[in-house]
Formats: sequence, C-alpha cells, structure tokens
Amino acid sequence: MTNTTEYRELNASEVTLDLDPKSFGFKTTAELDPLTEIVGQPRALRALDLGTGIRHPNYHIYIAGLMGTGQMELVTHALRERVLDASTPPDWVYVNNFDEPDCPLAIHLPTGQGIQLRGDMETLIEQLQESLPKAFKEEDFGKEKEKLRQVYRKRGDEVFDKLLKLAEQHGMTVQQLPDGQILFIPLKDNRPMTQKEIEQLTPEEMKVLDSHQDELVEMAGRVLQEQREIQRQLSTDVREVAQRFAVHLVEPLAVELQQKYDHPKLNEWFDRLKKHIIDHLNLFRDVSDMPPQVAAMMMGEGATDPEQRFLEYHINVVVDNSHLKEPPIIVEDAPNYRNLFGTIERVVDRAGRVITNFTRIKSGSLLKANGGYLVINLMDAIIEPFVWKELKRTLKSRSLGIQVQDPFAMFTVTALQPEPIPLNVRLVALGEPLIYHLLYLHDEDFREIFRVKADFDPEMNRDTETGLIYGRLVRQLSEKEELLPFDASAIAELVCVGARLASDQKKVTSVFSHIADVAREASFWASKKKLKVVKAKYVRQAVQERVYRSDLIAEKIRGLISDGTLLIQVEGTEVSQINGLAVADLGDYAFGRPSRLTASVGVGTAGIINIERESRMSGNTFDKGMLILEGLLRNYYAGEQPLTLSASIAMEQSYGGVDGDSASIAELLCLLSALANVPLRQDLAITGSLNQWGEVQAIGGVNEKIEGFFDVCNESGLTGTQGVCIPESNAQNLVLRDDLVKAIRQKQFHVWAVSDIDQAIELFTGMKAGDISDKRSFHGRVLERLTEIATLLEQQMLTDTGRLLWTPGTPLGLPPDPRPPLPGQ
Repeated sequence: MTNTTEYRELNASEVTLDLDPKSFGFKTTAELDPLTEIVGQPRALRALDLGTGIRHPNYHIYIAGLMGTGQMELVTHALRERVLDASTPPDWVYVNNFDEPDCPLAIHLPTGQGIQLRGDMETLIEQLQESLPKAFKEEDFGKEKEKLRQVYRKRGDEVFDKLLKLAEQHGMTVQQLPDGQILFIPLKDNRPMTQKEIEQLTPEEMKVLDSHQDELVEMAGRVLQEQREIQRQLSTDVREVAQRFAVHLVEPLAVELQQKYDHPKLNEWFDRLKKHIIDHLNLFRDVSDMPPQVAAMMMGEGATDPEQRFLEYHINVVVDNSHLKEPPIIVEDAPNYRNLFGTIERVVDRAGRVITNFTRIKSGSLLKANGGYLVINLMDAIIEPFVWKELKRTLKSRSLGIQVQDPFAMFTVTALQPEPIPLNVRLVALGEPLIYHLLYLHDEDFREIFRVKADFDPEMNRDTETGLIYGRLVRQLSEKEELLPFDASAIAELVCVGARLASDQKKVTSVFSHIADVAREASFWASKKKLKVVKAKYVRQAVQERVYRSDLIAEKIRGLISDGTLLIQVEGTEVSQINGLAVADLGDYAFGRPSRLTASVGVGTAGIINIERESRMSGNTFDKGMLILEGLLRNYYAGEQPLTLSASIAMEQSYGGVDGDSASIAELLCLLSALANVPLRQDLAITGSLNQWGEVQAIGGVNEKIEGFFDVCNESGLTGTQGVCIPESNAQNLVLRDDLVKAIRQKQFHVWAVSDIDQAIELFTGMKAGDISDKRSFHGRVLERLTEIATLLEQQMLTDTGRLLWTPGTPLGLPPDPRPPLPGQ
C-alpha cells in the first residue's frame, strides 16, 4: 500500500493566475517601446552568439522550434545585433569575355562601384558613338583616305594599262562594264568592228582572233585579281588609318576609367575592351550615312538597336551593395532554385529564336547575401525540386556558378558558363526539431554544414518581466497593424492566455503569434464599441469568441449527453461505473469530453480483458496503461495468494480510436469497485495515470478535461457537489476559465487533487482505503472477493473454459491467453 494522506480540494486562487496589473509598471501599452528582440531564450541566444561569432565556414545555424508569423523579423533583428564586422561586402559584376564570349567574367568591386562602372561605361559608349563618326568625317581623316585612294587608284590604273597595251598589240580595244566585267572588241581601221563584220571574217582570221582573245582573257583575269588585291590593301590601309584616328579618341577615355577603378582584373578587361572597339569601328559608324542593305550586311541584323549594337560593352551588375551600411541579412521567403541560386534569362527574338547573353545573368539570394546572412525556412527549401542537393554542394564548395535549372531544358539551349563567384555566406535555417534530428541522422552533409543548433523553447518562465514583454509585443502590433493600445488589465488577461497555452501557472507561451491573434481580435471587439483603449473584458471576449467559432462539435456532444443519447451520469452513485475524461483535439481547438467507463468481474482465469484492445480501437499507450494495472493488482493483492479473476473494462459508447494512459486511475477504480461491490460517486469525474505502486501521475489537457465535465454538469444544472479529481502534480497546470473559477469560488463546482490511488478511493467511495489486513476497509473487501474467486475455482477444479484447472501432485498447467494477438505479432 502507498503512504496515503488526505486528498485536498483546490480553492479558486489555485486554479488560475492572480495577477496585479499595477505591478507591470505601465498604464497602457502606448507608453512602451515595441518588442523587436528575442526574449526568454537564453539557450538559443548563446547558440546564435556562437554561430555568428565563429569564422569557420561550416558553422551554419539551424534554428529549431521558433514559430509564429514574426519569426523572420525576430531572427533578422537578432542577427543584426550580433554583426561583428560592420564592413559591407563588395559589388559583383559580370562583363563580356572577349576571348571566350560563352564564359562571362565575374569581377568584384568596392561597395557602390558596380553601378558607377555601369554608368561610366554607358557614358563612354555614348561619347564614342558621338565622337568616332565625327572624327571619320573630319578633313584630316578625309585627306588621308583620299591620298590612299589616289595611290591605289594609280596602281590600279597601271595594272589596267598593261591590259590596254596588250589589247592594242593584238588589234583590240578593252571596255569595262559597271558591274566589273571586261569586254574585248576587235578593231578595224581604228574603230570597233560591228557584229556583221566579225561574222564575215574567214575561219583563219577567226582562229587568230580567238587566240588573241584567249590571251587577253587570261591577262584580264590577272588584272582583275591584282585590282581586287589593290582594293583589299586599300581597305586595310584605310582601316588602319581609321584605327589610328580612333586610338587617339578611345585610349584617353579608357585609360581614365582604368585609373579610376584601378583593379587588376578590370584593367586587363579594359585592355581587351580597347582592342575590341578598335577592331570593330563599324559598330560606331553612323547608320544613317549607309544604304540600308550595306548597314544590315556590315553590322548584322538588329544592329540598329543601340542595346544590341553595344551589348558586348555592357556591365551587368548582379550584386549592388551601394545601399548597405553593414553586412546584408537577406530573408528568402520562397527558397526555390531560381530565387536562391539565380538564373540566366532567355528571350525570344524577332526570328523566334531563344537567345541569351551575359546581361541576362540574374543573381539569387545566396549571392545577394554574400558576405552576410541568408535566412530561409529549411522545409520549404527541401521540398523544392533540385534545391537541397545544390544548396549543400554550394555551401561545401563555397562558390556559386549561376546556371539555368529548367525542367524543360531539353527544349532550350544556353551555352553560357559564367565564371563562378566565391561565396562567403552564413546560412540561418529555420525548421522543426524533428527535421533537424532526421537530417542529422541520415544526411552526412547536413552534419558537416549545420554545426550550430539554436533550440527555441515554446515556453518561457513567467516572472515580473512577463507583463512588460507582452505589453511591448502589443505595442509592436499597434505600430505595424494600428491596433488599439491595451491597458495593464488587458495585458494581465493576455498573460493568463499565455499561461493557458503553456498549460503551466509558472510559464507562458513564447509562440507570440498565438498571443498576437488574441490581441488583434480583442482590439477588434473594443473598436466596435468605439473605445480608444482595450480593457480586460475585451480580451476575455476575444477568447470566448474564438471558442464559440470552433465549439460546434463540443456543443453537439453536450447536447447528446443532456438528451440521454450519450449516457453520462452526473449524480448519485453506481458500482463498477465511473466518469473518465478525454480530450478531443480538432487541431485549432481542443475540448474535454467525459466518457463512462464500466467493468465486470466474474469467476475465471482470463485476467483483465481490455475491450478497446480486443476490438483494435486502442493505441499502444492505452494498452500499456492496462498492463500496468495488472502489475499494480499483483503488488497490492498477490503477495500471499495467486491473483485469479476474469474481468473486462470498457469505455462505453466509444466509436473511435483511443490512446493515452490518462484513464488508468478511472479504470482501476472501476475494476476495484466491481470487486469490492462498493459504489462510486457519479457526480465526479477523474483523470490521471498510475504506476505499479499506485502513485498518480500527471497527464495532459487537464484544463480542457475539467472544463469539459463542468460544461456537461452546467448543462444539466450544477448541484454543488460535482467536480473533477486530478493528479496533484497537475495542480500547477491549472489556468481555468473565468466562469469555472467563479463556480469554484461559490462552491458550485470542485476540483480535488490526489497523489495516490488510496486518496482517490476515499474520495469516490467515502470509505477508508485501509489495507488488505483489515477486512472492513476497501482494500480488505477487494482481497476478500479475490480470495473467494480463487477458492471457487479451486473447488470446481475447472477453468471458465471447462478445462481441468489443477490436479494434486501434477504441475499446474497455465490456461491459454484468450486474447487475440496484438497487431504485428
């Protein structure tokens, strides 16, 4: 037996919080500063200190358990407070690779110089567009070009004169057509022969003419070849002259930019830029001065568009940190592949071709956060296609190569291979604790990357600062969402809500999103009354309205109980019958539901039959609780004799699955009542689990269970004797509704606390539990009945199944277990 003491009744002050709003130190939340920092999480904050302070690249941070709509803002503020180095990271630009256009070059520049370089390059191209065509029209350039033309024209004339002299020797003249063709016409009397005269020539004369013409044609071919060579040399010399003129314009402008930025890689690129401009001066020719066909042929399709003509000289600023004064903290709400890693955009040109270029390279959050912090929800990243594997590879290699990840890549082609950019980013991932443990066990890369875990407790201790914290939270909501200010009494009610959510008088919830929802709704109800400050009754109204919106099923169940459809007795006494309590959790709302438990006992050896288990409707924890009862019965009553009985326990009118061990004490009381034939009070309900020594253990959902039975009793009318029995260890978890607290204060409803089974026996039966040596006590009567069952079995020599129980002088054969096997056995 346990060392029992008296059960005790809890008073009204023990079942709720007794708060003094004056102790908060403010009258309304309008006097407070908004809550922006993380509070009540010392373990998590120390982890953040380590993760942000250590320099090793793989000390990325996993934040476990932080919930609520404001989680990203809290993390961002905490990171900003822990920034050790105030220097801003560099800008990154992509420029054309003149040697390998498919491999754009990545160049980093001091903060803010990326957009400066882009603007300076645009200015440079504009200046060259204006100055180069003018230079080619200037008199000096025209004279140089004309001088060259005359020299080459003279050389061309000399070559053509050779052909004329040869033709004259053969009695022929030469005529060159506009299209470049050359005709040889025979002469007669120093004049060209007519066609009729040619036809009248003798065969011998025609043969001589043909031989002369063949010789001239051969000579003409050589002449045309020499003329083409002369023209090519002329073009080359003219181009060299143009380049010499252009160098004087391009060189100073480019050198000025080189000196301004003074970057080794950029200086090298400027050298290639100058050479490319000099080699492609046609791009800067005035298109209006050329025939359309020539312009299209020389400059290519689309070249009249300045954006396309000078695309190779553009500066693509992929990361611009000019607006930053400290390392970036980027929050990525949608961590898909494109948003995280960037992409290379493609466009369809007028010809219907899918094209791209280095100016279409777009950065993602990883690159924007380079040199700072990137905050993501890890589960969102894991479920996105291709993201998790690429994210691990990128963090391990510490370099990011922007590529296209397109599920329809087979239909598109991108030949660009941008130069990878070194990555120095600290990833802060938010997620559930379960996700962390699963990945840590099964993903080796995860263990290597995330070496800091910041655990956020969903609860925090309630102390003198709690009211101030909740008040600052409301002040923050007032700034963001224009809520009405709350007075101190309303904040006290919010603290009660927080304690109720934590199910502990000494703690409050740290999931501030739940408190924020109640605050918003309280402000709404107060604003409907045209008030300027929210008072306590509007917080209570908000809670009541939330319950009302979700209480339909609970109301239906109470109606079924009141009209007798569900059998629950709340008055009188009954043998082997008791009111147990369970919690129905609908996700957004949980409520207590009383259930009738009954037991039957007879002569036999079947043991205790769990009807819920036999019907496959119970969970493992429920079955474990029943097996613990068997151990408890052995400890109590089988010290000197075998424990033999055939009994069954059922939760009546239960048509769904049941789990948990909180019905253990109700089941035992019900069974012992049947054995001792002692009635149990029906105006009481009980909840609690037991161990094998009869000690009552704490259970969950105690507030909902008490309120559920109170609502049922209140529906049929309170008698003043009704109440609920709970484990003593659950007394600290009580934060009951105001109407229930009022009923307890007026002695219309009662809450008793017990620490062992004997206290519960005395509360429900009104008789002393005693021990097995006293036949007049409850335990004595139970043992007496068990002894009677054993004697009857021994006298009958038969089991309840009709088989021989025991023959003197032979080993005792154990009867088979009539229960079906558990699932999986």
